[in-house]
Amino acid sequence: MSAAATEGYIRTFNRFELKYLIHYSQAQALVRSMSPYLRTDANAGDGGYYKITSRYYDSPDLRCYWEKVNGERFRRKVRLRTYGNSPEKAFLEIKQRTNLSVQKRRSLHDLDTLEKQMQLMKRGEYVPGEEPVMDEVCNLVSRYRLEPKVIISYSRAAFFDQYRPDLRITLDRNIKCRTLGLDLRRSDFGGRYVVPATMYILEVKFNEVVPRWLCNCLNHHDLKVERVSKYCLGVEQMRLEQI
Repeated sequence: MSAAATEGYIRTFNRFELKYLIHYSQAQALVRSMSPYLRTDANAGDGGYYKITSRYYDSPDLRCYWEKVNGERFRRKVRLRTYGNSPEKAFLEIKQRTNLSVQKRRSLHDLDTLEKQMQLMKRGEYVPGEEPVMDEVCNLVSRYRLEPKVIISYSRAAFFDQYRPDLRITLDRNIKCRTLGLDLRRSDFGGRYVVPATMYILEVKFNEVVPRWLCNCLNHHDLKVERVSKYCLGVEQMRLEQI
């Protein structure tokens, strides 16, 4: 595939993330407090939320899971992510953490194309080309024998600061996981809740510093930063780490 054909689809982010596990009532109160400073993500659907579904890959011994649990300062994980209920496109992503900063590299293609490429990588038949993200994923698949482990799905509301587009705030609810039927097109998700249905995961993503107004909001609602990983919670909910 030519570089021109993929131009604009390979993106790199280098950011910081703060995560919080909060109750539904806290989420509603927080949104009311922040609303004068925020604008809603244009991708939001009915009710202000849109669906995200991700298939996570890991080694047979759950290397990515244990790196997170053990607090490794440098770690990477691979996922295939779709948006909406009837996805035709998907992002192949590498999410990397280096100390406190997060880098995300991703490539957008037809879902069928990415599924075929992942199968080629698994069989050792993938041919490196002009896709840096896909080539890096292939290297990780080969080195660590990565394989699909769990699918995580949730509904997300996203907001941006009206004056600082680098600041993004997301609220994720109805967070579920499954280890059977790992088809990203499957609409009847089923599975288990990763956290109770009344709990949300709040994420604050920024490039440099958190603005004073947001610090005041977070402190006012007595929110505490937590080391929350949807993937790790999914692994634990399905007891994969005990196998």
